[in-house]
Amino acid sequence: MSEQAARAGFNGSPVIVGVIPDQDPTVCARALELAHSQSAPLIAAFVDPASYLIEWTPGNRVLPISLDPILEPEDETSIAAAQIKESLTTAAAGHDVDWSLRIIGGDPALALGRMAAAVGASTIIIGARRPGFMAKVDELVSGSLIHRLLTTQAIPVLGIPSPEVQRHFHSHG
Repeated sequence: MSEQAARAGFNGSPVIVGVIPDQDPTVCARALELAHSQSAPLIAAFVDPASYLIEWTPGNRVLPISLDPILEPEDETSIAAAQIKESLTTAAAGHDVDWSLRIIGGDPALALGRMAAAVGASTIIIGARRPGFMAKVDELVSGSLIHRLLTTQAIPVLGIPSPEVQRHFHSHG
């Protein structure tokens, strides 16, 4: 664990939740509960799927546009962000948590990690991958997001399972 991550602790340090359109509401509900229990702000991070990485410059500096891209109002990402913001507003109504929505660019694991480092986050929360064939293909091509986060981040990563997960209990005997 990096020295900065170790110093951040949990209480008061922002909680980051990766969000996508039409996401299972349990993910945001659990993120809001965790942020509330830690008296921390919640940052909902939507990684623009149409973005590409433009962040690294000579000297390994991160360009601001990677963490704060400029979007056109009719852009698909702006429309998706508006839908996510509406869902978050509804979900946050019952919680006493300061929250914000950030749109970030690049590879999801790297983008969430950059955001966590930039704000001194205590935790990154993501939901289970979407069901379906295309989600499986995407995972085969780019790898499991939670696995990539667990192997690249110095802060805890929390995965929220889908409520549709089939529970399989094995008996030995």
